[in-house]
Amino acid sequence: MVIDSGVSFRAIERIFGLFKESEFQNIPSFYSIRKWLARIGVYELKREKEYREDWIYIVDFTLELGKQKALVVLGISQQNLEESINKKEGLSHENVEVLGIEIMSSTRGEVIESALEKVSKKVGVPRQIVADNSSDLARGIRLYQEKNPELIYTHDVTHAMALLLKYELEAEDKYQSFVQRCAICRQRLQQTEFYFLAPPAQRSQCRYFNIERLTDWGIRLLNASPEKLMKLVPDMSPKIIVKKIKEKLSWLADYELDLQRWHQMVSLTRSVESQLKVSGINGNSLEYFQQDRFAFDDIYLQKFQQKVFDYIATQAEKIKCKRTLLAASDVIESLFGKYKQFSARCPLKEMGQMLLTICLSTMNLTANIVKQALETISFADVEAWLDEVFGQSMLSKRRTLFSTKPDTKTV
Repeated sequence: MVIDSGVSFRAIERIFGLFKESEFQNIPSFYSIRKWLARIGVYELKREKEYREDWIYIVDFTLELGKQKALVVLGISQQNLEESINKKEGLSHENVEVLGIEIMSSTRGEVIESALEKVSKKVGVPRQIVADNSSDLARGIRLYQEKNPELIYTHDVTHAMALLLKYELEAEDKYQSFVQRCAICRQRLQQTEFYFLAPPAQRSQCRYFNIERLTDWGIRLLNASPEKLMKLVPDMSPKIIVKKIKEKLSWLADYELDLQRWHQMVSLTRSVESQLKVSGINGNSLEYFQQDRFAFDDIYLQKFQQKVFDYIATQAEKIKCKRTLLAASDVIESLFGKYKQFSARCPLKEMGQMLLTICLSTMNLTANIVKQALETISFADVEAWLDEVFGQSMLSKRRTLFSTKPDTKTV
């Protein structure tokens, strides 16, 4: 219930209580449930992983409030990746294993290299590393690569496509003005009967991962049937509807041609992402995308398309053999998103025990595994791990500071 459905610990205690008379004689407290999962998480983190020569590492950082960051190293073997590709499936949480979690206050390249060395001594030097190419992470991987020249470093396709869109559209005044007009339009429609026509809310971060939300909104609205719109606001006369829509949305017509061009750019990147995420990347990947189905007449789009092709060529040419390798790190981003749902419940949103939910999310929690984990790891082991990795928590420091009653004597 916690891992698969995101149910809170306290809610699970109450759920068990609903079945008290028919199923359970003893109801576990939320604190016991929290302890059990922590013990299973530490078991999975410390469990000896198979030493292999065909590991593929998926590497990224996650962070919370405070100065600490967690470098998470996921692993999937080449053999398991090929099985997933043959099934035409993207990677799921259960396809990967947590090979290491390193808590660090510095993300210098040398520190990242040291963390990768630590993991590879336990499980083997990887055949490939996939990451988002952020500056510190990329430097650390390249330092590690200098000692392991056969290693292939792949820039994750999702981040690469988002960066290409960002470079193109951040420098385009027309697109920036469109984004600003969307924000203003959304505010003006908020308290009106036409709020259902408002543009989608823009994310404060990672905006270029979701550009199609705005472009699709604009194109669909421009193509919307007036008759259908009239039916959606039956309590208002057609003349007033037309007048109000002109007041709020007439500006959208100025971007009609641009919206089509932006939509085609996004469609190209999404096609590349979809294909590489399911089929992986190899020496033939570029040939697939150079077919006529991706041809554009517009010179601007042709130049953008060439940049996309350059990315594919650069990543594919690193693969000297005929293997097909991983092109995306989406699975680690998905695990981080799941972890954030749990960490959001923490009082100070600091990094701590909830980090173990990343390990739990990759496990096949059978009865035998749960039994073995609880027989192997005690909660004292969990506390020892927390103390070793994090030291005294922010919440503990806060409680210590505020545990004494304030002196209310007047001077």
